[in-house]
Amino acid sequence: MQNNLTISPLIGLEVKIVHSANSSQTNMAGRVVDETHGTITLSDGNRSVIIPKDVAIFEIVLPNGRIHKVDGKALVGHPAERIRRAKRQRW
Repeated sequence: MQNNLTISPLIGLEVKIVHSANSSQTNMAGRVVDETHGTITLSDGNRSVIIPKDVAIFEIVLPNGRIHKVDGKALVGHPAERIRRAKRQRW
């Protein structure tokens, strides 16, 4: 399942940062409102924070309630880029 998660768009999912190189971002949580190649933007309803993907470990809550821990390095790239990368790794 984690492999599918790393190639899926993250917008709309609830995310918590369990570890970050920037300690002030650790334990932040919110809904993903934007995703770029190297960042995600979390909103908690009051403010939005841009988080670099490659320096954080995320807990992502799926729509079915399951929680998955994912290293942000696996999330670097747009979803389409992550799909191409996953296909190349299988071959």
